[in-house]
Amino acid sequence: MSLHAIEIILTRTVSGVELKAARRISRMPMASSHDGKSIAVLVSAPDEKLAIRKVWRRLQESLPIDVLCTLFPGPDGLLQMSIPFAPGVKRRLHAWAKASGKSTEEFLSQAIKDALARDRSTETARQECALNFLLHTCSWLDSPLSDTNRIPVSRLPASLGELVRRTSRAGTLIVFTDITGPIASLISERELRELEDTLAIAECEQRKANSSSVMPHDEAIQERPANDGTGKLGEHHETG
Repeated sequence: MSLHAIEIILTRTVSGVELKAARRISRMPMASSHDGKSIAVLVSAPDEKLAIRKVWRRLQESLPIDVLCTLFPGPDGLLQMSIPFAPGVKRRLHAWAKASGKSTEEFLSQAIKDALARDRSTETARQECALNFLLHTCSWLDSPLSDTNRIPVSRLPASLGELVRRTSRAGTLIVFTDITGPIASLISERELRELEDTLAIAECEQRKANSSSVMPHDEAIQERPANDGTGKLGEHHETG
């Protein structure tokens, strides 16, 4: 006998009480995933197919089983799966398999492979579409800016253009961050002009404050004290 690791995919999350009861009934070591939606169980059986049958026989009445699957691929590199079907579905599968000249297992295996291939093809096409969209909408990043560093909103991707327009309308400050923290901000033109005006006024007031501490030359002459006793500066004395 060999030990086989089988994964039980559940139709719903099981509680600790249900898991404890299933472990007692099956008399097989098992452990639940962190979200309680799947269970790994060790089964003693001559091969994987018999191990899967053993799990069905012992646990189908105790757990809400959706699919059984081997945790590790076999010598052929494939995983073994066991999917329960209603009687009507089974009859249709048998009929389709007979019409194709294959066994039910072969027919299902090929159907799953075809479905996975279609899924991979669809995902590849989706990724290529997304890549083409990015290359098309973000091609403006490679073009040099004008001397005024102005970028028409029409050249931006739709989502970014909408963000810019919303900032312009609402005057909301938007801060861009990375792992180091804030790195850039997006503000409306009106907000920028107000900040520039505030800065210009503050600089003007600072210059006035600094210049008020320096006395002009004419004021310094008027406030100069009398000299060596001959009289005030600027008076004329005649001699006999």
